[in-house]
Amino acid sequence: MLEDYLALKQELSTFISQPTSTEEAFNEMALKVFQFQYEHNQPFRKFCRKRRVSPRKVKHYTEIPPVPIDAFKLTTLSCHPIEEAKALFMTSGTTNPEKRGKNYHRDLEIYDLSMKTHFKSHIIPDMDKMKMFVLFPTEEEMPNSSLAHYLHIAINTFGTEDSQYAFSKEGFEIDSFIEELQKQQEPILLIGATFSFIHLLDECKERGIRFNLPTHSRIMDTGGSKGRSREMTPEVFRQEMSELFSIPPELCVNMYGMTELSSQIYDRNLLDFYKDHPISTRKQTPHWVKTVIMDLEKMEEKAPGEKGIIVHYDLANINSVMAILTEDMGVQEEDGFYLLGRAKGAEAKGCSLAVEQFIASSKNSEGES
Repeated sequence: MLEDYLALKQELSTFISQPTSTEEAFNEMALKVFQFQYEHNQPFRKFCRKRRVSPRKVKHYTEIPPVPIDAFKLTTLSCHPIEEAKALFMTSGTTNPEKRGKNYHRDLEIYDLSMKTHFKSHIIPDMDKMKMFVLFPTEEEMPNSSLAHYLHIAINTFGTEDSQYAFSKEGFEIDSFIEELQKQQEPILLIGATFSFIHLLDECKERGIRFNLPTHSRIMDTGGSKGRSREMTPEVFRQEMSELFSIPPELCVNMYGMTELSSQIYDRNLLDFYKDHPISTRKQTPHWVKTVIMDLEKMEEKAPGEKGIIVHYDLANINSVMAILTEDMGVQEEDGFYLLGRAKGAEAKGCSLAVEQFIASSKNSEGES
């Protein structure tokens, strides 16, 4: 298996490193990843067999059954034995490790390559490096956080030597951070969790503080505010950040990512700003990820403009499963999509049904290998 993995990883690395790809090339690569995962990921193979799907029958990546995201909490979705994993990323939100989603990585070469390639074009397309302030704990503090690792790559690869974390072991060092922001002379990138930015916003409003950051400064937030602090829509958040830091709203970018994926998806407004394109806040996937808006009842793709459940096909998710059924709603528009929030009502029931089907496939096929 290791030989197969190394060969696939090399081919995938070359694919990701290309500036773009065709639909046909993506499909060809996706079928190779599916073949590998079907052969080596036992729970996934059982799920496919329950759906009467196999590599022999699948001709297009949309025929690969997407695994409901909650399956990462229910079983081990890894092509390699977990003791061989170099990294384990876990979802947050509960103190019970058994109820947290787990994404095992045989190594982080593809994950890191994916991050670096897409980050550069959507966050700092106009420069090689810039000073960063990270509004999130370090990788050492949170070794099972995919976001902590992501931010570690960002600051180490694209940050100048004077870049720094705004968090210490004691938490958010907000007083010293405010002092630092007030004396910046060069463009900076503020990057981190949405709830950290909202906490900073509330503190600054209470103290009557606003910043006048240098031209070309920008922010990138991720994670959203739901359940962590007072809720705020993305539109209101962008406007509040623009006013707090005195930067154009076009330079406020949201990153959509999840522990169960190995790639990130960004608003394209900053890229549009620097390319003098009409500004759009739709999410744009890298060429090694396809995002499809699905009708769960029919399990077929929705027409552009129609809302449905988001399914991601992430080729960088090499060691677990590339096809993931989320609990997020979205609508397809041109070469991207808009995120509409969590599924509710019938859509939420459809997600729950998909999880039940996954559980049934595992229980009914325990004798299979």
